[in-house]
Amino acid sequence: MATATLTDAYANLRRDAALDGTTDIRVYYLAIGTDSTAPAASDTQLGAEVFRKAITASEAGAGAGESIFTLYLSPQEAIGVAIAEVGWFAGSSASATANSGVLVARGLYSHTKTANESIVYPFDLTL
Repeated sequence: MATATLTDAYANLRRDAALDGTTDIRVYYLAIGTDSTAPAASDTQLGAEVFRKAITASEAGAGAGESIFTLYLSPQEAIGVAIAEVGWFAGSSASATANSGVLVARGLYSHTKTANESIVYPFDLTL
């Protein structure tokens, strides 16, 4: 099992604005895509989302205001996808539907997923 290490990650929490009309900033879904464009503060969705899954686990972190969200991608999921980007989606509008919810962070991750591996995507968020 591999743990993903992202490059060029950008978090855009929109702290001063309501997330999709609510104050729900819990991360519910992780999505992977195939667009390797550098992350920017203006991103609202992935460049080319191809797979989405509900977060596997969430827990309070060690520090004040810290939460850790984890997604486990099993050997049977996203086989053959040339993963180039990963995004975490929050808010009450986040669902299994592509591009739903509020994108709170996006990072680049270059890897083609095989059926012989699982990947863990951790996201450590401190407000």
